[in-house]
Amino acid sequence: MTATDVRSTATAPTGIEASGVDPVTYEVVRHKLTAIVEQQSTVLKAVSGSPLVTEANDCNTGIYLPGGEIASLGPHIVFHAGSMELVVRHIIDDCGEDPGINEGDSFITNDPYKGALHMPDVTMLEPVFFQGERIAWVGACAHMLDIGGMTPSSYSPSATEVYQEGLCLPPTKLVEGGKLRSDVWNLILNASRLPASLGLGLKAMIAANHHGKQGIIRLAERYGPDTLASVMNTMLDLSEQRVRERIRTLPDGTFRARSYLDHDGHENRLYNVEVELTKKDDTLVFDYSKSSPQAPGFINCTEAGLRGGVLATVLPVLCHDIPWNSGALRVVRAVAEEGLVVNAKHPAPCGSATLGGAWMVEATAGAALSQLVSASDELRAEAMAVTSGSCACLHMVGVDQFGEPFGGALTEMMMGGGGATADSRGVDFAGPHNSLMYRVTNVESDEAVYPFLFLSRFAQADSGGAGRQRGGLTGGSVWTPYGTDAIHGVLSAHGVESPTSQGIHGGMPGACNHFQVVRGSDIAAKLPTGVTGLEGLDRLDGERITLPAKPGFISVFAGDVVGWTWNGGGGWGDPFDADPREVAREVELGLMSQESAARHYGVVVENGELDEAASTALRVEIRATRAAWPVETPGTAVDLSVEPVAALGEHLVVHDSATGPVTACDCGHVLASAAGNWKTGAAHAELTAEDLGRGITLHEDLRAHAYACPGCGAMLCVEIRRSTEEALHDAVFAFGTGSKDS
Repeated sequence: MTATDVRSTATAPTGIEASGVDPVTYEVVRHKLTAIVEQQSTVLKAVSGSPLVTEANDCNTGIYLPGGEIASLGPHIVFHAGSMELVVRHIIDDCGEDPGINEGDSFITNDPYKGALHMPDVTMLEPVFFQGERIAWVGACAHMLDIGGMTPSSYSPSATEVYQEGLCLPPTKLVEGGKLRSDVWNLILNASRLPASLGLGLKAMIAANHHGKQGIIRLAERYGPDTLASVMNTMLDLSEQRVRERIRTLPDGTFRARSYLDHDGHENRLYNVEVELTKKDDTLVFDYSKSSPQAPGFINCTEAGLRGGVLATVLPVLCHDIPWNSGALRVVRAVAEEGLVVNAKHPAPCGSATLGGAWMVEATAGAALSQLVSASDELRAEAMAVTSGSCACLHMVGVDQFGEPFGGALTEMMMGGGGATADSRGVDFAGPHNSLMYRVTNVESDEAVYPFLFLSRFAQADSGGAGRQRGGLTGGSVWTPYGTDAIHGVLSAHGVESPTSQGIHGGMPGACNHFQVVRGSDIAAKLPTGVTGLEGLDRLDGERITLPAKPGFISVFAGDVVGWTWNGGGGWGDPFDADPREVAREVELGLMSQESAARHYGVVVENGELDEAASTALRVEIRATRAAWPVETPGTAVDLSVEPVAALGEHLVVHDSATGPVTACDCGHVLASAAGNWKTGAAHAELTAEDLGRGITLHEDLRAHAYACPGCGAMLCVEIRRSTEEALHDAVFAFGTGSKDS
């Protein structure tokens, strides 16, 4: 069944007619609900003064059924697809009887154990009543710059429990009967170092919800509450129907992915985030039970982050043309027992949940799901390598160039590279996969409100993971304090010593995060000649410091210079399958170095010209070297005249044979039975960080393993794992294998 067939079958009039609403009215009301959510977002950003909302779109809005199910979700941070539904349910459970849920009320929470992602993400929800009955909820959430806690920004790397991370509000009635409760308002603002910013953010959410409520009431007045309820419920049912139809076209099986969080805020330890995706019939189960126990530091996420991370992958990949609501979520389950880094138990700290546990849930869910959809001709184009495997964060405070206290955050650190797909290179500076409308503030705007001077902002060459399609490039910048004595702040990231932007089907990972400071530099003397890119830092005199993933609270003084780059996107497929002319063009444009072209792509460029003969010879030589790597269990050959049963990637296929289904390279070399781990029959070698690509750093406990075909030397997979771990059995189809165990 083609993708077009799926859509035409799933949206047949029978589904709408069953609702009792004529198709025209149904579509009008559905689109009006979508428009209301978008208008909520516009109001939210118009009132809020935070660049994290107005520029980075670190927010979301939505409309929910009376019981909390999502009817329409805003187009911003997709993590909130998993959190907002939980928040509504907790409000109903905690406040339904006392203090009650009545017309004109509005509720606030930021409790990560009550549905929020982490405490800086404050959520406000308002019930919508019509003729005395609750017919819906409207909601908004946004990241606040400070909600209290041990350190400015409420990011507290040294925290050991949630109580230290700021004011934690369970579902609380902030507006009662249309009147703001000043006692609760004052309590909340009194906890923040930036009360004016926080107050404006809360008013922005109140305004957004008020606009949404009025829009829904107008719909109820025009079409009637029964029609409105029928449309919203039918929206969920139709999305569920379409997603189930789509999932049925995919083969049953088990698909695995694993990655690592580096540094927990206290020590530079590694934490496994590991998923086993089971696809059966029309359902998907993402099981994270093999992930590490929760951390003592703030990298944990709760159930909201676990759900949000999974859905941030499923919705863009499987529902790219299906309305996003709770119907689409009914077919997906995220599983993890309490007490894991991806589902922490109270009172574990989780201030960096969105940039820690939840982020890595999304990355690994995406890697596993992309393995699955790679087997589908219709959906293969939706599979991709990991996009921007982490997001760094610098929250700043101090005295600005006008002599006033300031606080804020840079949005440029979201400029990670996009993961490559089967058909195209990863998007340069794509930004987070979980943020559909992120933007980066231009340097002039940042300089106007913050006391620093940008020396350069640039594209980092060689930062995209090598592959037949390379991963997207990341950005970087160099800056120095200006008009102030010092800037203080909390710097937090992962993916510094763990390449989290993993490649797929033989592609290499994208570059890691890198943070450098030149203390007491001579920038004042060198400024007239310019300081461009990280290479410009080498021209400066001063003490050079490389910062770890989570240095905690740091200070940058006048005369210091900061240079940093972020995660590139993962590559797709064997780099030696890339078109040499395209590689040479990348070298010409300065997006790739000659050294990288030769080492990672087998393409020789001399004096700006492609040497085709030398490139062909180099590729033949390196492929022969790969094929000669040791093999644990040598395989045989398979008859390629028979069509493969399924594709596992660029070169891997599942074939029938006299002894049953086998996994083979498309050159005909058999690697293992389809039920076994094909890596046992592949040529295997351990790679260095330099072999992986420029900008890659490996934690002392991590090793990089390459798996190639012993027959033709094609790169089949690059896996990064602990030195004590076995090779991951990343994909096994259910048909004919007799087992789905690794």
